Amino acid sequence: MNPVQTILACVAFGIIMTLLGLEVMTHALHEDVKWPFWAFAVICPAGITAAISIVLVGQVETNRQMARQLLETQSELIELANHDHLTGVLNRAAFYREAAGYGDEAPACVLLADIDHFKAINDEHGHAAGDSALRLVASTLSAALRPDDLLGRVGGEEFAILLTGLPFGLGMSIAERARGAIDALDFKSPDGDPIALSISVGVAPYRAGWSLDNALAQADAAMYGAKRSGRNRVQAAG
Repeated sequence: MNPVQTILACVAFGIIMTLLGLEVMTHALHEDVKWPFWAFAVICPAGITAAISIVLVGQVETNRQMARQLLETQSELIELANHDHLTGVLNRAAFYREAAGYGDEAPACVLLADIDHFKAINDEHGHAAGDSALRLVASTLSAALRPDDLLGRVGGEEFAILLTGLPFGLGMSIAERARGAIDALDFKSPDGDPIALSISVGVAPYRAGWSLDNALAQADAAMYGAKRSGRNRVQAAG
């Protein structure tokens, strides 16, 4: 029921109750009530009820709008609290919380991906280029994942991924596909200079009930092994 309908309903209710009350009084007192009194019984409650209803309905609508705005603001704050401001992916705390809550019986994989030579990108091309590299890597990784997978920025140039419900072999394949997609990017500095962009990825198995910290430590060791082996590659936890 919209506000106008609500006001009309309240006015009608007030008029009907007043007329019923007057009718009961005429029967009880056996009096013949003249038409001006009946007209007054309609006009008076109509005016009073309409005025009160308009104020109350206005307050209700205001409260609804405020509640709606409050919910939207809460959602925005939760979104900001859980996501990295630069890349838009989950931040470290949110990734750890959601990944640790994985409860599917199917096996999963955790990946740690680190941008190769990131410090050199910042030093040689400026922090704007570094920020662009972070955003581009995040969006490329996100595009390579499924809706239920988790992606978070857990360090300066380090991203963690939870591939849900995937055996280890398929996890390695997705990691390789993501690495190849980033390696194929045409990335340039703000001045138009080409910049080589690649990632080194470590992959470790993970299951519900396992220690997430332990799985990520294994993926981290594998990722550093990939860097020692020449970078721009995927390595499984040993």
